[in-house]
Amino acid sequence: MKLTDTHKIQFRTSIDRIYPLSNKCWSEIEPLIYIKELYKNEYFSTAGQFTRDLGFINNGILRIFYLNDKGEEWNKNFLQQNDFVTSSISPEKKSITNIQALSKTLILCIPYAELIKISTKHKEINLFIQKLTFEYLEQKRDREIRLLSEKAMSNYLLFKDTFPDLENKIQHYHIASYLGITPTQLSRLRKKMKTHQHM
Repeated sequence: MKLTDTHKIQFRTSIDRIYPLSNKCWSEIEPLIYIKELYKNEYFSTAGQFTRDLGFINNGILRIFYLNDKGEEWNKNFLQQNDFVTSSISPEKKSITNIQALSKTLILCIPYAELIKISTKHKEINLFIQKLTFEYLEQKRDREIRLLSEKAMSNYLLFKDTFPDLENKIQHYHIASYLGITPTQLSRLRKKMKTHQHM
């Protein structure tokens, strides 16, 4: 697929929403943007890899998951349209998670190493990365606190609120993994909810 002006505008608007970039800074970033298309089950990045790209999801669904020593998968997050994606917060550290497409996904990418080079001249890039990192860490902390303190049904309702319509687009075992419950437990929660809705 060819990169269009609409793609670039969408990318810049989303960056500016987090931290506005000057036109001079953007003029250096713009030529670096390229498209990465992933088919369902393809990987954006894998554990043990250094950060290659800062990506922006034009459309599609990604999951971030961790693989433990027993080979069990634990979903940590889902990313959708207008979300930013990168394999690791720090470019010097290898990623400990995998990022996989759950549907055909179109990602607008900037090579991370090039972005860091530009940041030496344009400090607003550092401020953008900092704000993006803080937002991610806050969401991660809030989710972990809720999952530890809330009951399974509350967490399921929170998932539905956080990711509207996602339940109909992905396999339910991915949702169970994200909630830290078994697919059977999730099935019970869904039945319980349907029963309440029909009462």
